[in-house]
Amino acid sequence: MEPSARPGGVRLDERTLRIVVGALGAFHVLEGLYQLLAPASFFARIGRYGIENTHYVGDVGAFVLAFGVLLLVAVGKPSWRAPLLYLGAAWYALHAANHLFDIDEARSSARGAADTILLALGAGLLAWLANIADHVPFTDERGPGERAEGRRLRRTAPPPDAERRR
Repeated sequence: MEPSARPGGVRLDERTLRIVVGALGAFHVLEGLYQLLAPASFFARIGRYGIENTHYVGDVGAFVLAFGVLLLVAVGKPSWRAPLLYLGAAWYALHAANHLFDIDEARSSARGAADTILLALGAGLLAWLANIADHVPFTDERGPGERAEGRRLRRTAPPPDAERRR
């Protein structure tokens, strides 16, 4: 399969994109479970901004968990990848902006700045991956004019007499 060429010469093929989306999904599932099942621990170790509210930490955990599960589903559903990755990019960008406004509420100014920068970088990475997902040809969802070849699907041209049958 031809890899998708991106600016800067970076190439990702369908298999690599599946692996990356799966890893992102697993990360978000684990983070979401941690937030949902141990919100006080999450707040104390990772999310110490402002006043502790374990209910809201759990609410955010539910969203993070759902995002992770959907990314894992997208490993096998390529048409889901770009929309989910664009959603993640928007979420991370807004999350970074929120951290920027609340930078003084972090454990330290350095921690607040680091969190903001990492979230902004995450937004950029997710947007970059979404753009790639929009352009990488995929072979594991059947559509009109596709046929199975072993475990992979290949796009095929419609039969020559397809127009006459209409």
